[in-house]
Amino acid sequence: MEQHDAQHLHRMLSQARLPEYEAFCAGDQVAALRLFCWNTEVSAAFYGPLQHLELALRSVLDQHLFQLFGQDDWWNHSQANLHHGARAKIDEAVRQLSRRGPVPAPAHVVAELPFGFWVSLLGSGNSYDQRLWRTALYRAFPSYHGGRHALHRKLDFLRVLRNKIAHHAPIHHRHLDADHEAIMTVLGYIDAPLAALVARYSPVPAVLASRPIPR
Repeated sequence: MEQHDAQHLHRMLSQARLPEYEAFCAGDQVAALRLFCWNTEVSAAFYGPLQHLELALRSVLDQHLFQLFGQDDWWNHSQANLHHGARAKIDEAVRQLSRRGPVPAPAHVVAELPFGFWVSLLGSGNSYDQRLWRTALYRAFPSYHGGRHALHRKLDFLRVLRNKIAHHAPIHHRHLDADHEAIMTVLGYIDAPLAALVARYSPVPAVLASRPIPR
């Protein structure tokens, strides 16, 4: 990237974002713009692995909660007793879907719920531990043999990564190798062949190797 390209991009891109990159690059505007562009590239590379994780997590948790409560809209079962935050996300999903047509089917509500909703089902203290984890959700991770807290913590770190990418925030300062490995690890807990397939085609390692070197 040449100096005149950097100056043009600097004028066009968000002033709220660029100072952080410039500070990281000791005021070097060209290096900051290179890092900004690489941050976009590595964020895009993470999209596929994170998408597979989100879809797999949603699928297996929904499946096991359906089996536990015996109904497609398992969140409406009297014994589900979801916490206020989770219930609010379901209500919001139903509202959004209802604006587009008739009363939404449970499958459409499931598809509308965000990644954070599914991650939250593995947290929320002892009430979810007894009611959801020990009765059903541990079966969604057949290759995992640890505790719920450690699994929730790992997924919550990945939720933060996903949200930063969705909001175009910097992720270059994170331990991205470890983030990528965590995605594959959790996918492996759910389904080892799926994890192997995603790892085989993931562009993340190649993009990490192409990170610009400061001058």
